[in-house]
Amino acid sequence: MAAVAATALASGCATQSSVKSALAPLPETVTSFGAATSDGWLYAFGGHKGERHDYSFEMVSGSFQRLKLSDGQKWEKLPSAAPGQGLALVAYNGELYRVGGMAARNHEAEQDALAKQKLYSLPLVQRFNPRDGRWEDLAPLPSPRSSHDAVVLGGKLYVAGGWDLSGSVGKPVWHTNALVLDLDQPQSGWKEFPQPFQRRGLALAALGTQVFCIGGMSSDNETSLAVDIYDTATGRWSKGPDLPDGQYKGFSCSAIAQNGHVYAATLQGDLLRLSDDERSWEVVGRLEHPRMAYRLVTAGKSQLIALGGEDGEEEKISGLELLTPSAKPLPATPVAATAQASSLH
Repeated sequence: MAAVAATALASGCATQSSVKSALAPLPETVTSFGAATSDGWLYAFGGHKGERHDYSFEMVSGSFQRLKLSDGQKWEKLPSAAPGQGLALVAYNGELYRVGGMAARNHEAEQDALAKQKLYSLPLVQRFNPRDGRWEDLAPLPSPRSSHDAVVLGGKLYVAGGWDLSGSVGKPVWHTNALVLDLDQPQSGWKEFPQPFQRRGLALAALGTQVFCIGGMSSDNETSLAVDIYDTATGRWSKGPDLPDGQYKGFSCSAIAQNGHVYAATLQGDLLRLSDDERSWEVVGRLEHPRMAYRLVTAGKSQLIALGGEDGEEEKISGLELLTPSAKPLPATPVAATAQASSLH
């Protein structure tokens, strides 16, 4: 089988430090959470603890923890923050930024039916400084947003996709604008610009001057393979190659850029790399445990980590996978029967 090797980086080859091949599982199994690596640490924040569609105040996490990648054995508990799922966590200059999300206001005991769930997207943006262990509120989003994603490029924080829930999933407002915030001058506030799609459950990756908006679900409740590219230098949008087909298509996928390449993976399980000419996706490995609503993060210069999420049978995955992409493309995995995902949140 063309498996992705889970081996430690050679000494001195990692960007921050070497990475252990065996990494401790997540202390809290969650989906739709935020994760990022910074200065040799892996950070994870928030997420959904319950079963799919089981939304309540008790099932949305505000936990924050980190794992030293050179040791990989024990997660360190950090100060919690306001609970949220369907949020983004990014790193910049050694600090962590939590962006938006959704929280349920109904309690578990009150939950008799989906219609009674009180789900609200959040405008909250916060910065965490690991040096003093404190959260700080920044300029909030222009309007509440969840099920979006975010990346940092050139010192600016870009947010795209998502929707605004204001009490239930029945009548969401789908966002038609993307956002940007200068992290070196956050007091200047957010700027909006049009995005040529309405999708949520998508993944963002940044490379060069481009922000890649990958997969998700459309406002017509159709899962998507689409890739839209925003060039921050020209302010123009273009189309990238569709993701390969598979179960749930590109809904709740994850993506990351590393060492001059963009990587993505869907529930199909193949680790994909965007070709150098940006015209196709190459298979460069496979997750041992294919997952959705999870996170891909960088691990040094040449490896990735997949963490959290759930499989197609709604089982949450606690284990972390250390992935080494193949230099040459591999055969693709046969496409599984496409499942309906219109009711996934």
